[in-house]
Amino acid sequence: MSKQSWTRAALVVGALLAVALPAARLEAQEPDGAALYKQHCRSCHGALGVPSQRMVTLYPKLKSLADSAYLASLSTDSIAVVTRNGMGDMKAYADKLSASEIAAVARFVKTLADTTARRP
Repeated sequence: MSKQSWTRAALVVGALLAVALPAARLEAQEPDGAALYKQHCRSCHGALGVPSQRMVTLYPKLKSLADSAYLASLSTDSIAVVTRNGMGDMKAYADKLSASEIAAVARFVKTLADTTARRP
């Protein structure tokens, strides 16, 4: 193979890597649980996990996700299952969120009691 052919081959490989690597990084990037919570959960559960009085009136069994004792009793997996399948008045999100997005939301929810406790 001539030097010119090697140069062309190297340019082609370089161009392919330049296109493929950023795409692979985007795919590997974890979903933002906080952003997904804000988009899908905040309207009922509140921005910091504390539902508004209106939501509590509409859904009397709606729990505060900022209650550290309640949240400590839940595993991340159990939060993910309820998010995926729904429970009681809560609708299922299996058709709206991927498994990795649901897992990211569940991990974020587990931080809400800590976040609320640190707020003045």
